Amino acid sequence: MSDLGHKEKVLAALNFEPMDSVPICGPFQGYWGLEYSNVSVQKSFDNPDLAAEAQLKVLEKCDFDGLEVFWDWQTPLQAAGCEVNITEVGGPSTRTHIVSDASSLDALDVPDPSQDKRLKSGIETAAKLIDSIGDERYVYYDLLAPFTLAGELHGVEKMMLDLYTDPDFVNALLSFATETLKVYNKYLTDSLDVDGVFMCDPTASGELISKATFETYSRPYMKEISDTIKAAGKDVMIHICGDVSDRLESILEIPHEVLSVDTPVDLAVARKVMGERVTLLGNLDVANTLFNGTPDDVRAQVRNRIDAAGGVGHILAGGCDIAPGTPMENVEVWKENTTV
Repeated sequence: MSDLGHKEKVLAALNFEPMDSVPICGPFQGYWGLEYSNVSVQKSFDNPDLAAEAQLKVLEKCDFDGLEVFWDWQTPLQAAGCEVNITEVGGPSTRTHIVSDASSLDALDVPDPSQDKRLKSGIETAAKLIDSIGDERYVYYDLLAPFTLAGELHGVEKMMLDLYTDPDFVNALLSFATETLKVYNKYLTDSLDVDGVFMCDPTASGELISKATFETYSRPYMKEISDTIKAAGKDVMIHICGDVSDRLESILEIPHEVLSVDTPVDLAVARKVMGERVTLLGNLDVANTLFNGTPDDVRAQVRNRIDAAGGVGHILAGGCDIAPGTPMENVEVWKENTTV
């Protein structure tokens, strides 16, 4: 299957078809791409043309088979009323949390995505990218999962305590987050002709919550969002930061096509658990190897990851976001030797 195009390679990986080489994607290259082209985050909001051009420059160098076309995955937070920090480089971060207790949650309305200026700017950028490459590359957007959105609305540390002291409040908060994300996902899937949707749930990391907590407070709400994405005819893609080796079988309970696994997860172990039910994406070390390593370090790890995943049902990618400042030469070498 050596004559497959870029999108066809990704679709073959999703269908567990044998290939001569595995497809590649960031998976999360958006903010790195802006920094590489010296486009500040605020400027990318103000000028979607510049934001799109930055990603096309990355694509020229790296020749990704799939591309993140919308990367402002936390945009509902500002729309809901949180104050955020927007720095020159890297994604916005939450400065103030707007849910302190049940009464403040009751007073909160689901934000209207049609009035979200950041969202609309990101959609304009994504539409430009899709017009340019959508027929030839697999394209997807990112958005928070409910557990992570809830933590940002309330404060992660407070929510972790409330899991034990006030679980009813946490479930109400998660219900609000889920309804917000349903509205946002519908608006995005109505606006953009993407192939897949990434649900990002870093706060559900194995370093932060137990498997039991994940199964009670993250998985059910992720499943609700998954159902809405699948109803829109899009592939469901999941990313959870950190080591989730102990909950891979639990994650299988969420309908999805692609699981992005972070570097601490052994791809061979993940393949054994997932079998041919879910395509694996990852999991090059974005810090030690991509950011701090050499091209030869990257080449060696590329071979290791392809061999560990078994050469089928695998998309080679970073274990998480490609960090701004990562040398281009450490990313563009991925394409050199992805033969199975």
